[in-house]
Amino acid sequence: MEKKFVLGDVVVMIADGPKMAVEGYELTEDPATKALIESDEYVTVVYYTGTEFKRDVFHQDLLLFIDEVVE
Repeated sequence: MEKKFVLGDVVVMIADGPKMAVEGYELTEDPATKALIESDEYVTVVYYTGTEFKRDVFHQDLLLFIDEVVE
């Protein structure tokens, strides 16, 4: 799957969630080589809940660029 986002992109969830900043694609460690492998589909984001910052991982298909959302 083609990657859509880069570090610093501002995105929202399709289901009208908070504004989130893209941190990058999720990294996992290959158990055999210990090398980090970047996901092609799962995006790590950072967002503010109103009381604290949170970091979470979502599938890129659930996220939209903030410019694509019409209020």
